[in-house]
Amino acid sequence: MFGFKKRELTEDEKYIKEIIQYFSENDNVKKLISPISEEYFLIDDENQIYICIGNGNFSLSNHKFLYEKVFNLSFTEELKKQVRHNMEIEMQALKKSLFKNETDLLDKVLKVVNNAKKGQILNHDFISDKKLVHGQA
Repeated sequence: MFGFKKRELTEDEKYIKEIIQYFSENDNVKKLISPISEEYFLIDDENQIYICIGNGNFSLSNHKFLYEKVFNLSFTEELKKQVRHNMEIEMQALKKSLFKNETDLLDKVLKVVNNAKKGQILNHDFISDKKLVHGQA
């Protein structure tokens, strides 16, 4: 019925979208979410680049410069979605490695238990098992 036309991104928005894509896909960049303010942080300590995506605002800084700008809320939500997507990929990989480590741990402990059981020599006292008949063994 209604053909809403998607608006064209500004030059700043195009640059920022590419920047977010690069840093959110980089495994060496820390990705954090502030649960109450719903701000997303991308922290590249190696290059000293720090990004904050808020509700309608964007900040980019390094050790010398600070870029801050207010954007349309739908644009910053799209940026957050990109970060969330890449965080989810990283978390699922982490989850697999954590549970694989737990499975390996259980397997190693089970082997130790089985080896300990095999190494035990049962010493049975057969004399005390004899029934006494009329007071004699």
